[in-house]
Parts: sequence; structure tokens; C-alpha cells
Amino acid sequence: MNYPQLSPSEFTTFVLIYAAHADYDYSDPEIKIIKNLCSEADYNKMLELFNKTSDYNVLRIVLENKKSFCNTDQAKSNLYQLITKVFEADGDYSRPEKVFLNFLDRMITQ
Repeated sequence: MNYPQLSPSEFTTFVLIYAAHADYDYSDPEIKIIKNLCSEADYNKMLELFNKTSDYNVLRIVLENKKSFCNTDQAKSNLYQLITKVFEADGDYSRPEKVFLNFLDRMITQ
């Protein structure tokens, strides 16, 4: 599969959508936060990409694009802060979400 090269805003939006699904509950508060952090066009495009892509290929898209967008400690920190905002949006920063953030951290730093 050819993995799409995302723009910086598309990458952030895609990762936030991916993260919001970590606990298998894509809640309205999470959707609202993500939509507030990105353009409607990016949201719609990245949600469509996410929905039509297998779990394995979603991860591959993140890994292929991380090289361009998570290449500094500051970039990683900014992304993790946004993910944490999404996780806290529904008032339940769950164990699966915490595990996901640790998993993503390992994937992005390798």
C-alpha cells in the first residue's frame, strides 16, 4: 500500500482521530475538541481516511508521516498535549487511552 503523505495539519488531525478511538468510544466531546483544533476540511478528509483504513494501515500512515512531523522534542510534546486534551474531553481519561499514549510515544520515538 502507498501511504499518503499528509500535511502537518492533516497529520495532527489524523493522529487525534486515531487517539480518540483508543478506548473504542469516539464521543461527542472528543469530536468537538478535534474539530476545534483543525479545519473542517482536514477533519472530514482525515476521518474518511481513518474510517476506510485498517488498524494496521492506520498505524503505518502515522509511522510513515512521523518522520516529517515529530522530529523534535517540541513537536512531540505539542502533539501529546493535544492528544491529552482529546482524552480529557469526555471527563474519562481511561486506562486504554493512557496505554495508547505510551504506545504512540514508543512508536514515534523509534
